[in-house]
Amino acid sequence: MLKWLFVLMVGLVLLGGFAVAEAGGKNGELVHRVKVDFSTIDFAPGTKGAKLGTAFYVTGDICAEPNLLDEDCTPIGTFHCWGWITDFLDPASLAVVSQEYGLDGRGKIQVQGVEDEGPRAVTGGTSDFRNVRGEATGFNFDKFFTDGEFIVTFKLKGAKK
Repeated sequence: MLKWLFVLMVGLVLLGGFAVAEAGGKNGELVHRVKVDFSTIDFAPGTKGAKLGTAFYVTGDICAEPNLLDEDCTPIGTFHCWGWITDFLDPASLAVVSQEYGLDGRGKIQVQGVEDEGPRAVTGGTSDFRNVRGEATGFNFDKFFTDGEFIVTFKLKGAKK
């Protein structure tokens, strides 16, 4: 009897592990549109050296319409972004960024990396994204600076569908 109970427990653990599979979309992709609210932007200048380094913070909405830039946004979550720009007066200067994508009813995805158009690391999350890992891509700075919007694509492993 104890042997069968052990087998049942191992089976339940394994089945539970299969429930935490790739997230949404094809090949574990999750695509969202972010509309940044520039009225929330805040800067805190640094104090050292000739460069004008600065910390920054901004927030916005994650939209239900993932591919319709310049259209109305039906919010399904909140975007938070903060980091450090090494020289605010030089647009080509290095910036590092942390981002949080909070999806209503699903949890949060944490992203970190250099502020550029390359991929950023998905470093963790909460709720449906508790065991997540992967990368985020799609940071189009031309669209971001002209319209305050961008499309982000997450390639995730370990998230609930």
